[in-house]
Amino acid sequence: MNPLRRRALLSLALSGGALAACTSSEPEPTPTTSSESPTPTQTPTATGTPDASTDPSFVPEGLEASQRTEFRYGDHYRQVSDLWLPADGHRDAVVVLVHGGGWDATTDRRNVNDLVAALVGQGWPVLSADYRGNGDGGGWTGTFTDTATAVDMAAEAADRYSLPTDRVCFVGHSAGGHLAMWAAARGSLGAGEPGADPRVVPAFAASMSGVLHPTPLGFGADVNVQTLFGGTPDEVGDRYTIGDPVRRVPYGFPLFVSHGTGDLTVPHSQSEAFAGAATAAGDTVELHLLDGVSHEDPLDPGGQSFPLFTAWLESNLG
Repeated sequence: MNPLRRRALLSLALSGGALAACTSSEPEPTPTTSSESPTPTQTPTATGTPDASTDPSFVPEGLEASQRTEFRYGDHYRQVSDLWLPADGHRDAVVVLVHGGGWDATTDRRNVNDLVAALVGQGWPVLSADYRGNGDGGGWTGTFTDTATAVDMAAEAADRYSLPTDRVCFVGHSAGGHLAMWAAARGSLGAGEPGADPRVVPAFAASMSGVLHPTPLGFGADVNVQTLFGGTPDEVGDRYTIGDPVRRVPYGFPLFVSHGTGDLTVPHSQSEAFAGAATAAGDTVELHLLDGVSHEDPLDPGGQSFPLFTAWLESNLG
C-alpha cells in the first residue's frame, strides 16, 4: 500500500517536478510557492508582560487554573510550557502542542487555547509549548532553542506525573506546524547544532496548515521566514538545512499533515512538498488536502482539520 494516504476532499497528485525539488539536498534557486508571508493569526498578546498565574486569558474555556502546571525554562514570560491534565483521569500519552503566529513576538500559547481545551476534554494530557518570537529574543537561534527546550519539558512533566515519554505526539499549527515538525526531527541534528540531543523523541508528529518547507519561501522574499533564519537561503543556507523540515527527512515514525486549499496565508504546496519528501524517504504520511478550507480552520475544534487530526491521534495513541 502506498504509505502516502490521501483522504483529501480534493483529489490532487504530487507533480514530479515538485517532488524532485523537495527531495533535493541543495537549496532551490527559485521560489516554488507563493511569496506571501505566513503572518500571525489574530491573537495578540496584551500590553506589557502577561502573567499566566493571574491572567484568566491563559486558562482555556472549560478548564480550571488548577489543571495547569507550569514548567519554566527561562526568565522570559514565554519561556514556559504549560501542562494541562484532564480532571478525571487521563490517557497514557502526551500531546505536545506548539502554537503558530508567524514566529512573531505578538502571539503566544493562548492562540491554541481552544485546541488545548478540546484535547484535554478528550482525556489527553497536553503540554502547550511557548517560545520567544521574532523581535523579542527569538529568530535564529532563539526560537529554535526555545522550542527544543519547551518540548523537552515533556520529560519534566513525565517525571512529576508519571506520564510516558515513549507515547508522545508533537503537533502544531502554521508556524507551530513548522516548529513541531522540526522539533520532532531533532534526533538527526549534529552535535552542536541548535536543538541537538533531544530529551524527548516523539512517536508521532503532526502539522496543520504548517510552514513545512521554508527554503523556497526564503528565496521568495518572505519577510517572516527571512527574519526567523536571519537571511535568505543564499546568505545563510546552513541554517535552512538545519531548520527546514523537508530537509530533515526521514523521520522514522508516522506523520500527519493537513492543509486547506483555500489557505491564503501559507500555500498548501508547503504541506504537499513535505509529504512528498517524507514519503520518498520512506516515512508513512497521512496527508489531507481540504478543498477550500482556510488557514484558520485548524484553530476551531469544530472545523474540518482538527477532527481529522484527533481521529488519527486516536488510531495511533488511543
